[in-house]
Amino acid sequence: MNQQLPFRLIEVIKTGELNRTVGSWQLKQNVDCYGNELETELSEVCCCVEDIQCATKQLSQDFVLDDDYGSDDVADYPGAIRDITEFSDIVCFAFSADGAPFCLDYRNNTKEPTVIWWDDICWRLVAPNFSAFLELFVFRS
Repeated sequence: MNQQLPFRLIEVIKTGELNRTVGSWQLKQNVDCYGNELETELSEVCCCVEDIQCATKQLSQDFVLDDDYGSDDVADYPGAIRDITEFSDIVCFAFSADGAPFCLDYRNNTKEPTVIWWDDICWRLVAPNFSAFLELFVFRS
């Protein structure tokens, strides 16, 4: 992994503040940072750099080009982005309760990656950066 992780993500990993043994972190509202409807939760945050590396490596094995995945078409879905076929600038850092990955997308900005999420049928943009992503959730037990 050649990308520099956002400072706030490094802080979260070091403190373990988002680690949960039960349940998931819920959204404050059912919208992403752009006002698009969003139905998800933050279930598992990678707890160390090695876990991030493992989860990131798994992406290219889980999202294989075939008849359904990898077309140049963009799904007609709020916040949808084109299927990712090259994962060298994508870093997986967390998962929703159903196992869908939340990732940092460095393709357009190597200093401040956006946050994307696999929404069952497409990748979608959910936040302009990691700090804004955290603002989507309620963090209290």
